[in-house]
Amino acid sequence: MSPERCREIFVRVARQADLALVEGAFDSAISGEHVGGRLETLCRWLNLPRLVVLDAFGMGQRELPERPQQVDGLLLDRVADGYNLAELSTDLEALWGVPVLGALEELPRLRCRLEAVPAGVRPSPRVCDQLADHFTRHWQPELLWKLALGREFPAGLTTTAPSADPAFTKLTVAIAYDEAFHCYFQDTFDFLELRGASLVDFSPLRDESLPPGTDVVCLGCGHPERYAAALSENHCMKAALRSHLSAGGRVYAEGGGAAYLCQQMETPSGELKRMVGIFPAAARLKPAPTPPVPVEVTLSRPNWLSPAQTRLRGYRNCRWDMEPLGALTGFAAEEEHRYDLVGSFRAIGSMIHLDFAARPKLLASFFYPQVPETAFVDPWAAVS
Repeated sequence: MSPERCREIFVRVARQADLALVEGAFDSAISGEHVGGRLETLCRWLNLPRLVVLDAFGMGQRELPERPQQVDGLLLDRVADGYNLAELSTDLEALWGVPVLGALEELPRLRCRLEAVPAGVRPSPRVCDQLADHFTRHWQPELLWKLALGREFPAGLTTTAPSADPAFTKLTVAIAYDEAFHCYFQDTFDFLELRGASLVDFSPLRDESLPPGTDVVCLGCGHPERYAAALSENHCMKAALRSHLSAGGRVYAEGGGAAYLCQQMETPSGELKRMVGIFPAAARLKPAPTPPVPVEVTLSRPNWLSPAQTRLRGYRNCRWDMEPLGALTGFAAEEEHRYDLVGSFRAIGSMIHLDFAARPKLLASFFYPQVPETAFVDPWAAVS
């Protein structure tokens, strides 16, 4: 992603809020081989003030840590009490020359509840409210606001939304959105609309057909395994998706959406449910899923999104594995990611979450696809 594209995306989202916060880990906090973008680079491109979250547990009895090279403010975690916070704030502000903006106490019971939340699952509203209540006891919003207002975006950055490009063909994108599928990069849809696409939503759980005039179907991530029985029993929608491909339409599916397009999907109880059947594979749940991790892959063959040898960067969904049940076509050249990106006719299934707004050429392929012409083969035809 170029600096200009990064700023454009950030401004489009940030201007809808009073305050925008970019969360990540600076290089000093990352161990092992690092793949993906760097927070330092992002801070430089966006001219962001840098906040450091400092673990203050036991810091009163030991030496203060070495000051990072670039830091504009501090948030202290696991302070013992108000007295400990005041003492540490005085020492750190004097030695580091930056303000302490807020703190959170040890809160062992609340932290145990947080640690018990499965990876990829949001904490309950009650837990979030309790965290907010404890944090607001020790934070200084006026200092945070002053810090945020103290930086300007680089000169020449435009924040005006571009109009639809007449060079792009008309396009209707059907977006799966219900309890089973709801995880997307919103800026992808924002930029599709800016280029003239019409976006309509539908429910694979409840609808019997796709929206009229659909050119591309987008199936995002979510938790389809929780609704596997209902998805499996909606035969009309499964047939509609297969007919859409047979008639020349396209499908892009990520994470749980890709699992839905497989012949079978595993449920939390270990049962296999029959799904759409576009990909000759069984989508298996990992026993101990972890949060998504940044990855880079190389396309080994072309598809409607991009030609071969294109490098793709995204976040690998660590909740699913694809188990081939037949001749499953993998698009990734790297063996360890062979089935993280698969295809069948004009359907693409990805276990790598891609932000198309960051890749204009990929976004343009929604309007002008690079489609290798192949005959439509029904994966279920070979299944007895």
